Amino acid sequence: MNQPSADVTIIGGGIIGSALAWELTARNITVALYDRREIGREATWASAGIISPPGERHGSRSQLALDAFRRYPALIAEAQELSGIAVGYNPTGQLNLGEDLHAEQFATDARWLAEHGIPAELLDAQAIREREPAVLERYTHGILVPGSGSVLLGQLARALARVAQRRGATIYEHCRVEGVVVERGRATAIRTFDGTRPAGTLVIAAGAWSRMLGDSIDLPSPTYPVRGQMLALADPPVPIRSVLSAGLGYLVPRADGTIAVGATEEHTSGFDDRVTPAGLAELAGIISNLAPSLAQGRFIGAWAGLRPGSDDGELIVGRAPHLENVWLATGHYRSGALLAPATAGLLAESIATGHTVAGLAAFDPARFVR
Repeated sequence: MNQPSADVTIIGGGIIGSALAWELTARNITVALYDRREIGREATWASAGIISPPGERHGSRSQLALDAFRRYPALIAEAQELSGIAVGYNPTGQLNLGEDLHAEQFATDARWLAEHGIPAELLDAQAIREREPAVLERYTHGILVPGSGSVLLGQLARALARVAQRRGATIYEHCRVEGVVVERGRATAIRTFDGTRPAGTLVIAAGAWSRMLGDSIDLPSPTYPVRGQMLALADPPVPIRSVLSAGLGYLVPRADGTIAVGATEEHTSGFDDRVTPAGLAELAGIISNLAPSLAQGRFIGAWAGLRPGSDDGELIVGRAPHLENVWLATGHYRSGALLAPATAGLLAESIATGHTVAGLAAFDPARFVR
């Protein structure tokens, strides 16, 4: 079999795979990046792109998320400058909304953020209304994180991939990887529709499709698709200036002047990424629950994406336990936008050194091997 054309082959050109290509090529490691569609087109394109810090409740992901949140401003600036692609960064701040019963939790969250050097401000009912007059009066408590914002995540993925390409990466779009060839404890090639191609170190970062590739290397990679539907509107009678969130619903003022409304969370839709009437009704309910006047805005459109969930709700990032040259980076679910820079940085370091770094220990794929 021919020698691989790149040191590392990455399957999946979403935000995780593209960020990894960026990190590896910055270390002078050659990369081949494959995607079944265009770069950044699947769950990445459908994402709201919210960039906000975690709280203490995020458990094993907290440090990873803190690291990523701190990296983002510099990453965005560098990616835009080097690629020439505008990524729609909108540093609006994020206002999490709650009622009286949330007051104590918000105070705890604010203290935790302060301890980690992230400014946050507690708002009472009057302060909420002064900042966001469109918000329902039922919300009497809020926590504002001024450093939060949003990005057009598909654009960011394309920017990172373009820079990686300029550093020598080869990108294959519309090239579906159907399986992996394994010989004597190593992955030696990938199978595509066009034939078999040799591979060196291999990274499976295929989002909700990672399970199928895991099956081809006899490694349980229990990801599954979770459909998330969203819509966009413009020109509401009362604008909003911050990302607004309560529970699982959010409103995101984007750099293009639209407001993204999200998102449904559908665990039984399979690989069906259609928008449904039931999904639109749920999104209308999110508007009514947060800022009802936005329902009088102009409807722009709706879309859906398939987030990569995992059977235990945790990331799957690290080396395949039975193959010396295969790594996984999947299962990010609703956190791909935020966690991508830190995931990619730690995984690139692990691949470069050949040893999984400590920051990824909690996400080891070996936990699924009986």
